[in-house]
Amino acid sequence: MRIPMASFSWPVVVLVSVFAVAAPVAAQQPAGQVVKLGEGETLTISGFINASFFNDRGVFGRFGQGQNAEWAAQVQPGVNQGFTDGDVRNTRINFTFNAGPVLGKWAPKGVIEADFFGAFNGAPPFGDEQPQLRGRLLYADLTNGRSTLRIGQYWAPLFAEVPVSLTHIAFPLGLGAAGMIGWRFPGIFWYQDLSAAGKPMTAQLQLAVMKGSGPATGAVDSLSPDPIGNGEASGLPQLEARLNVGNRSRNLTWSVYVVGHMDWKDTTGNGVGGSNITGNGVELGGSVAPGHLTVHGNFYTGKGLGQQFGHITPSVGPAPPSPAIPSQAAQARIKGLGAWAQAGYDFTPRWSVWVFYGLDQPDNAQYVADVGAQLPRQLNHDGDFLVRYRAGRYAIGLEYFRAVTRWSTGITSADQYALSMLYTL
Repeated sequence: MRIPMASFSWPVVVLVSVFAVAAPVAAQQPAGQVVKLGEGETLTISGFINASFFNDRGVFGRFGQGQNAEWAAQVQPGVNQGFTDGDVRNTRINFTFNAGPVLGKWAPKGVIEADFFGAFNGAPPFGDEQPQLRGRLLYADLTNGRSTLRIGQYWAPLFAEVPVSLTHIAFPLGLGAAGMIGWRFPGIFWYQDLSAAGKPMTAQLQLAVMKGSGPATGAVDSLSPDPIGNGEASGLPQLEARLNVGNRSRNLTWSVYVVGHMDWKDTTGNGVGGSNITGNGVELGGSVAPGHLTVHGNFYTGKGLGQQFGHITPSVGPAPPSPAIPSQAAQARIKGLGAWAQAGYDFTPRWSVWVFYGLDQPDNAQYVADVGAQLPRQLNHDGDFLVRYRAGRYAIGLEYFRAVTRWSTGITSADQYALSMLYTL
């Protein structure tokens, strides 16, 4: 499906005018502030401040309309379809604690990271200016440099290559909509360097045993009102393994990776008879950077990967099935593929241009054969164009994002024009 470029309108003229007068700031400095604590421990405080001012033409579905826009909603507004808003929820803070060796060469490290995508504290006119904190990463490591044991909440190995954007950071371009997959889970992770330290060629093996995950199946009984996800109800974890290989030289840097995934879901819920449905997936990706050019992306295929943001993220939580929400058993059987690619070119150390395109396509024909019904959301294409200016810790960019989504009821589209600023702490 071809994605037509919408004609420019007054929001673009205003954003270009603001962007053109942006002044340069101080030179690049190391990110993060290190604080010395007792007993040889250090605390590194890092993160970033991110603000976006955007105009949406049409509305985006499920995730949101600002920094978390991903696909076009099924129902679009009429003639008066544009609105202007602002978003600061990408803003992030990270606390990293490091201590000296405690078991021979093995040293511990702890990380707490949060952003502001928790929720809005109410509705307009005041609540939407009060976003709340959300826990992202919370884990502790034990490492000797080449081997690392990580326990806590961290990214699944499927979350690998990430598109460049100044607007879509916490919800990267294409996440759950155009080939970008992976999510964070509590689990046990093992990282093993396979190459010698200091060599240009690197190789690493990652293994992960993470909590099962899936849509909530509802309350178990009156004494246990909390809903339990069908992945948790299976009693089995998600399993993933990833191999990274890369090389860095003076004129060329490249990397490739492959990930395997397996999980189980009990779609009948906890305490109800039934058998588990198996989910699986494979992802391939990488990057290459000859000189001033960077090209990166990934491809995935699999079954029942909604909890990992695959197949245009069909699972929606505890809400009952509706024409737009497949049943849990049907969701767990959805097969499909997705892919994205992005190219960026640094014209100068400060100016660069980035172009993104991605798609996610569940197998609707197989779904009809398995379930006897059409998938509500059958195909999505995302495109993005970014002009970025960087000066030290400061970056500002003008970004155009477009989503075209095929629903069982027809094709819809939505566009976003954004001016975004990023200040790295």
